[in-house]
Amino acid sequence: MESGTTDPQKKTLASRRGQGGGRSCQVDADKWETWRDHFQNQPVQHWTSNQLADVFEQLTGIRYSHSHWCSLLRHRQGMYYYKPRPCDYRRADDAEEQLRDRIKATFDALQAMGYDLERVKWGFADEVAAQLHSNNARFWAFEPHLSRVVNTDRGSQSFFGFYGINAVSHLVDLADGKVPAIQQALLSVKAQQTDCTALVVFWDNARTHKSLETWGWEHRIFFVPLPTYSPDLNPIEQVWKSVKRWLNQTQFVKELTDLSNLFQTGFAQVKDQLSFTASWWETYREQLSWYHPIVESNLSQ
Repeated sequence: MESGTTDPQKKTLASRRGQGGGRSCQVDADKWETWRDHFQNQPVQHWTSNQLADVFEQLTGIRYSHSHWCSLLRHRQGMYYYKPRPCDYRRADDAEEQLRDRIKATFDALQAMGYDLERVKWGFADEVAAQLHSNNARFWAFEPHLSRVVNTDRGSQSFFGFYGINAVSHLVDLADGKVPAIQQALLSVKAQQTDCTALVVFWDNARTHKSLETWGWEHRIFFVPLPTYSPDLNPIEQVWKSVKRWLNQTQFVKELTDLSNLFQTGFAQVKDQLSFTASWWETYREQLSWYHPIVESNLSQ
């Protein structure tokens, strides 16, 4: 190549690097399809903006500005940008099938013992801790880099929650996570129910939970343990997420008593919404075919 000349490919790349607004460089559909196939044939399903852009640059010699590239990904390629839901590598591949079997076994056993399933109340339980201060909420403002008055103390309050499906949902402050505290919380949940011959609780495999099997039978509280490393199979996790999001947007929480009251208020706002169970219900409705009160319209509330 003669001195003073420029490689045409590099010239094209340089002229298009950082391109943002205005008319986009024309890239034929075949190049887009090749680029898309490159990623869809990989075992991974999530990529960074730069990973996607690097391959596109290799195929076309074009490097768009970050904002324009993200716009193309979203609007032209129909891609989504989100924080992936974590899935533990130890989670069993047949976790959903395990839970189907446990649901069927539990309610078949209750029916065999003479329980009227329409009078059996059931729902999802879990413990959760809320912090006095959590700095993960985003806000709109007319000025950049403004401070927000918060309480930076490291105090927290633990709760036991029950998200009822055909039952009354209930939230209890926990002094600690030991067995006696969990027992009292469960009895408090059961006391909230009316026309209840038995209570069925779906929850995880925490050590304290496993130790309550015999005690539960004595109090007509029966447990369905979720498959290990499968928090996604407990809809109350979505309830906690919603309550914490609302709590994080509260301007100032000074005392633990304020935190407790606010968390109770947030829980009360969402506890009757069945939309948190929509996908769960679609997966397990066959095992709960005897249960009729849930109708499709309720799941969108």
